[in-house]
Amino acid sequence: MATYRIKTLGVQAGSQKERVEARLMLLFRRPLEAVRPITEGNGAVLKKGVDWATAERYRDALMTCGLRCEIEAEKEALACASLAEYATQLQDHLEMLDPGRRWSFIEAEGELFGVPGPESPYPLELVVPLERLYQEWLGASLAASEDLLRHTAGMVLMGNTPGMAQDVTSYLLPIVRNCAERGQALLAAARGYSPLVFRPLCEGLEVGLAYQRGRVVHRVAQAHLQAWGLNEEAAFDAAYANLRAVSTAPLLPSPAGVLGGGWDDGYASSRMLLTELIEGAVSVGRPVVMVPTRGMLMVCSDQNEQAMDAMLKAAIAAMREEKMVMPRLLRLVDGRWQIFVPPGLERRLNSLAKYVEGNDYRLQKELLKAHELASGRNRCVVTYLVGKLGHEQVRTSACTWTRDMPSLLPKTDLLYFADPSSLDPPITVSWDAAMPVVGALMQRTDDYPPRYFVATFPNPMQLAQLAELAAAERREAKAKAAAAKAAQAAQAASSIQNVAAVLNRPVSMKEVAAVLNRPVSMQEVAAVLNRPVGDVLRSALGRKADAKPAHAR
Repeated sequence: MATYRIKTLGVQAGSQKERVEARLMLLFRRPLEAVRPITEGNGAVLKKGVDWATAERYRDALMTCGLRCEIEAEKEALACASLAEYATQLQDHLEMLDPGRRWSFIEAEGELFGVPGPESPYPLELVVPLERLYQEWLGASLAASEDLLRHTAGMVLMGNTPGMAQDVTSYLLPIVRNCAERGQALLAAARGYSPLVFRPLCEGLEVGLAYQRGRVVHRVAQAHLQAWGLNEEAAFDAAYANLRAVSTAPLLPSPAGVLGGGWDDGYASSRMLLTELIEGAVSVGRPVVMVPTRGMLMVCSDQNEQAMDAMLKAAIAAMREEKMVMPRLLRLVDGRWQIFVPPGLERRLNSLAKYVEGNDYRLQKELLKAHELASGRNRCVVTYLVGKLGHEQVRTSACTWTRDMPSLLPKTDLLYFADPSSLDPPITVSWDAAMPVVGALMQRTDDYPPRYFVATFPNPMQLAQLAELAAAERREAKAKAAAAKAAQAAQAASSIQNVAAVLNRPVSMKEVAAVLNRPVSMQEVAAVLNRPVGDVLRSALGRKADAKPAHAR
């Protein structure tokens, strides 16, 4: 029987290249960089080894996306294929759907093993037992075999491959993941994707199930449980029991007071679910954990400031090497994990959280824009912005709500209400303060990180209320800044007086600056002398003028 392949010829006349690229991103579940070469019309082969009917269907799908392509005949197909040859054909289909993934055929086990690439839409290792799939394929007619290969490849990449083990419960383990990971997987998935099994853990974290067999891990979806005849409760119970069985070793201390495990099995973060293990390791105060990456768990007491500082430094270093799971400290209270912000670490914890949130929203925006372009809805996917604000220059997130522009807003610290037709500057209000006024205009979507759809701009009465709130927040910010400056000046005054007392003589501002290791402001000098800043400034300028030589006066 003759087989055929599909070659690309570029974008159809009259089609917008950007929209074609967006549709291809959804069809192949690949980022823009991966599908852009397809639209260049360089004759690349997108599909091979298919019968005429399949080739026509594939060509029609590409043409619907706005792409020109042609069908070419190939050599005659083999009448029968071995398991290795079947693995090669299935691998070709898998690579079409996920070109960045690296596959290898493990002949001794009769399995295909796939490692995801940096931009893979389904970012987990996949193990595919082939014997059952191979027998089904051999039993199919020659005309239907190609359709079966394509269907199998799609099911594999969407995490719906059933029958992976006879005694499945012995291969299950719980995994702790950032909620954004599942949100990105849902956006990247093709139609027919089975939802992943998960349970909420705390803000930003959830517990999923992993099927581990040897060195590979497969995230469990609802379709797996249905194929195994296993309910969710029993699956989680089995997973927790398996984790306890491999977690009998105690946590190991470090000089800084941080406890960690020496398991080195990729499930260190999952041990935070074993609260009895965590509580048994902390004798004073309440347990605090940090799980910056999947293979990293750090534990200490909420009364050990040095240990929490060391944990944060280690998390920042780990973030540069691996994808972050949770950028926050979590404290165990009444058996539940809650976000914990100890005094002195607010700025660094906030900066780390904003960095991770910014990355999550950036990846989400790329996928959402592809959906919007392909569907023609043309809703604006608003950017998550981060800047330094206030006297202390704290990293703060913000987004813009624009009049007459249906938008998907990210959850941020600040909201900018902008009217392009007005000369007035945008109204800036904190998210929490704005919700009682405009919350009814916002519709929460199913996305994570959270997004809110807004189609209507606030009316004049609501804008007036927002302006009042903005003015009140500015006054409060100014008052806080003034109080902070006064406290800084009082502290500097005390330091200057202490230096003078030690030296038993008046000291210069240069000496004080050297002791404080920073410049000293006129406000601080005025606080020490108990005189207005203007008087101090005029006096200083007068002394400087007197110090000039006569010819320079």
